[in-house]
Amino acid sequence: MAEGSPTTAGGFPPGVLRHRNFRFLWLGAITSASGTSMGGVIVAWLVYSGTGSAYAITALGVVEFLPTLTFGIFAGALIDRYDRRSLMILADAVRAALVLALAGYLWLFGLNLVVVLAAILGVATFSAVFRPASNALLPKLVGRAELPDGNGLLLAGTTAAQLVGSPLGGVVLIAAGSTVGLAYNSVTFALSAVLLAAIAIPMAGASDTASPTSLWSEVREGMRFLRSQNALLWITLTAMAANFFLGMYATYAVIYASTQLHAGPAVFGILLGANAAGFGIGAVLVGRLHVDHRAGLAFSISWGSSGVAILLLALVYSVPVAILLVAASAILGGFGNTVWLSAVQQTVPDRFLGRYFSLDEAGSFAMIPLGQIAGGILITWHGISFAYAVGGIGSALASFSLLLHPGARAWGAPRGPSAASERRPDRPGA
Repeated sequence: MAEGSPTTAGGFPPGVLRHRNFRFLWLGAITSASGTSMGGVIVAWLVYSGTGSAYAITALGVVEFLPTLTFGIFAGALIDRYDRRSLMILADAVRAALVLALAGYLWLFGLNLVVVLAAILGVATFSAVFRPASNALLPKLVGRAELPDGNGLLLAGTTAAQLVGSPLGGVVLIAAGSTVGLAYNSVTFALSAVLLAAIAIPMAGASDTASPTSLWSEVREGMRFLRSQNALLWITLTAMAANFFLGMYATYAVIYASTQLHAGPAVFGILLGANAAGFGIGAVLVGRLHVDHRAGLAFSISWGSSGVAILLLALVYSVPVAILLVAASAILGGFGNTVWLSAVQQTVPDRFLGRYFSLDEAGSFAMIPLGQIAGGILITWHGISFAYAVGGIGSALASFSLLLHPGARAWGAPRGPSAASERRPDRPGA
């Protein structure tokens, strides 16, 4: 049976793991996610403990977001112009070298904030290429009908890796030091590159001929394409608005656990675990429910309901109920995110996938920090309950507003193969 045959879809999610190319992508994503989460904890702790400055942490957050905002739209044009797998391998190789160099510098000379920020800026720049390239590559590795399962497993696997990697980063920092933890992070990037190199497809997403146009012309072409897709444009803009309000939520879970639930770090950790586990569960449910042909409707209802769960958190003072609501919000969010991702991969022409994902990511990354700033102001002035209420109501209204748009409600993947959406994997001997 050819890899990616539609008859393989609809079984238990790991059925998609039978595909050799997808296994390499999945294992690489999990491996690098574990190292990235560990490295993130270590770098944040080193910066704050070494400087004692909240402004230093702010600077660290800025350099992590900045490349996507400034370079992201051009990254999409590169992804659509060149071989996506090769770009991902290059990104992994450079990230491995940068993190290893940072580990060596810290070991030899100790903390230097400028050096740390420069290294993280470089890592974030190549991550701005890697993430949308991975989303755009997936349709080449599995059949069209298997995209929900593939996306679900990728999201669930990386979420689980982050859930393990973050606390492990703290343990490694205490037991072995920052150099060992960052060296491990470097190794995971290198291993991801090796796994990607084993993917056996010719020219994964590259144009057949070298493009005679400039990158800026291709960026404008991608923007014109998105403007021409009325339903997808509204879904993308609505998601950006919802992200602003969602930025008031997850960032401040530690304050919620401490001040509203009157609980300690153990409960805070459980809330984070419930959020991560719920998102992974929601992601793998998509392949079981087959809603990608009405993705706009499913996206609106799931993310709107997630906002309602956040609003209820503002009214709750019970730890068990709060844990259930956090898990419910995450399940709905993971479901909605995977529905959207799979439908985009099935409806957007392959030559525009990199640019679409990069444009979406740039917009989302712009809104989240603005929401975090607004959330901090609301908490300072009115408390965590008020901030959660505003975040929940805002994200729910933004998501549910799609129900008023007939095109967005009906948007989704076609039920049958089409020229734009049917992309069979290219595997020699399949």
